[in-house]
Amino acid sequence: MSGRREHRLRQLALDRCLQILEEAQMRGQVRVDGPLGAALRRALEHSGVIAEHRLEGRRLDRVLDDIFTLQAQLLGQEPEERRQRTAS
Repeated sequence: MSGRREHRLRQLALDRCLQILEEAQMRGQVRVDGPLGAALRRALEHSGVIAEHRLEGRRLDRVLDDIFTLQAQLLGQEPEERRQRTAS
């Protein structure tokens, strides 16, 4: 698989993670439960990322932050928070 195609597939998989998390938020979920954790883990594996720790029990907003960080890394950008810290 070409590097460009692989990069695009990773982007799509991370976008799917965001969609899964946003749907959970719309249902009123605050934390990752078993089924949500399994769905996220599958999507992360498709993006080539292996979850380093359990997703279950984590707050959705924290997992969203992690996904945004992964997207920024994939795009070759620093996360906004890190840029602000180095600018000060």
